[in-house]
Amino acid sequence: MKKLKILVAGHFGAGKSTFVKNASEKEALSLERKTTDERERAYKRNTTVAMDFGETFYEEEQTKLAVFGIPGQDRFSFMWPILSKGTDGYVFLLDSTKPELWDKTLEQIRFFMAENPAPYIVLANKQDLPDARSVREVRQALDLEPGVKVLPCIATDKDVVKQLLNVLVEEVRQQKEALVGAREVSP
Repeated sequence: MKKLKILVAGHFGAGKSTFVKNASEKEALSLERKTTDERERAYKRNTTVAMDFGETFYEEEQTKLAVFGIPGQDRFSFMWPILSKGTDGYVFLLDSTKPELWDKTLEQIRFFMAENPAPYIVLANKQDLPDARSVREVRQALDLEPGVKVLPCIATDKDVVKQLLNVLVEEVRQQKEALVGAREVSP
């Protein structure tokens, strides 16, 4: 059985822990503590202080996915290089109701693509909320390259999470096939 490491990143409160929990076949592991920062407490009471971890399977390829969620606050950024080692694909999550936080997710995209480049998708989470910005608005605000997939997400919906992980696994598979093909063509 093949294994892939997937890293879920995004700004504070984007829904990373919920995404990992709903991606996992078994109970996800999470290390959370009470939020101490007053501004952050306005968004949520608890926060991830180490990482989230869950496992699932991609049936078509008989592939086991190890899904890791990073802590989103800058004060935990020292952990990001460690968590990114060996990552095969990234999910960058943002809260589509909080455009004032999107620049933090964009900073993470740049960081991880410089640290350990791999295929990625961007997910506009919380699309079930009335004040959610559209995927088009998210793409325009982040000014991403045309080939980057920006998709709607509802991290509380296990089926949606699985479908989105399948999209990422296909991106990873296509990149690996392209690399193998390039090696075969090289003299």
